[in-house]
Amino acid sequence: MSLAQLKETQTATLSPTTEKTQRIILATDGTPQSEPAIAFVRMLSKSSPLDVKVVTVVASLPVGSESLDPELLTDIERAVKANALKVVEDQIGKRQEAWPIEVDEGDPARRISDAAAAADARLIAVGLGEHGAAARLFGSETALRLVRISRTPVLAVASGLHARPRRILVAMDFSEASIEAARLALDIAAENATMVLAHCVTWERTQYVPEKWVDAHEQVVAKELESVVSRLGAGKGLRISHRILYGRPARSLLSYAEDLNADLMVAGTHGRSYFGRLVGGETVGKLIRGARCSVLVLPAAAAFKLSNRLLESAVADGVMDWAGAHKRRWANTPHQFARRNAGIRSRVEIDDESVGAQTEMSGYRFQGASYEPDADRASLMFGGDIESSSHLERGITGVKSVEVFGGDPGRPDRALSIGHDGGQTLVLFDTSQPVGARR
Repeated sequence: MSLAQLKETQTATLSPTTEKTQRIILATDGTPQSEPAIAFVRMLSKSSPLDVKVVTVVASLPVGSESLDPELLTDIERAVKANALKVVEDQIGKRQEAWPIEVDEGDPARRISDAAAAADARLIAVGLGEHGAAARLFGSETALRLVRISRTPVLAVASGLHARPRRILVAMDFSEASIEAARLALDIAAENATMVLAHCVTWERTQYVPEKWVDAHEQVVAKELESVVSRLGAGKGLRISHRILYGRPARSLLSYAEDLNADLMVAGTHGRSYFGRLVGGETVGKLIRGARCSVLVLPAAAAFKLSNRLLESAVADGVMDWAGAHKRRWANTPHQFARRNAGIRSRVEIDDESVGAQTEMSGYRFQGASYEPDADRASLMFGGDIESSSHLERGITGVKSVEVFGGDPGRPDRALSIGHDGGQTLVLFDTSQPVGARR
């Protein structure tokens, strides 16, 4: 698409967003290792409107117990759950909080993840326990399993976090997950917090690596870091800086966290950016097990987060140069794209130079889109049906341009392409459905 065509584009009228009470799942097993998470959520609830739900999970009865008399088996299960409920009630303090407590049975990570999805939670808080492999055996493993299977960000709270974090270290690989993780960390940070975005270069600086090559590479990385700093801190007056590290990611990040005296480390998993997948599952595991501070992880699956906000307007027809024209509103009708494609089943693909095209979501119905000009961030909304009160929302930062590929008359558009830092996001519509098809 030519620059001349870009100049003839339209921008969207943005729908307002409504602030709502944030939902948090507080997971506890009733032991002291859960106390830091309880204390931190209690502290947050005093300064922010929170809808907290406590979840505890008991183990399933051992294999062979099904041979017991059904009535006896039911009594045993009821007694086990009643005891777990009493332990958690005593731990939370019934008279201090009115938080509902859910007692479930089975695999802790799976049940906690399911509870977070059902509650449309923004965050899962779990206790991390004291530093050290033995002390963190339960806390770290539960947090790691949650990160692997959950669509909800996980905050593993260490015993040293008694207030909103003031010194935050973000493992930045420029993926959507790492940027969204940093954004979430800012929401729970202290007002005067300092955040450092650290990008780790996986090779060591030695005499065999030409200094000119190192300088050129650092300039490219620094430019990307400065771009993220600008988007995160736009209009907020935050103290956000960046740092380039060298060596193995986990070891380098843990060492720098010690130097920084960080009270929160932040990471997103499975980045697919041009700079590579530096913060994958193995690195996150080492961060959670080795950090002396709390760790916030936004799983890759959380890029499609559950949301109940409705986007009343969508990107308009044609091509939009949001990087240059997002501060202006155009007189042409901005809702035509939404009307043509609302309720149409779609597939979302991410395409970048490092891994090519990969499908991230398929089968959900498109419901709209919005754009935040100060942050250069777009949001795409999908749902099971158009009347549903709960949706999947996909955030895209560093938006450069948007292009709509029209379809045949009476049919939905063929695709929506959003160019952004690191590649593009494609929304492919099911063109077999007529316009307005919602079932």
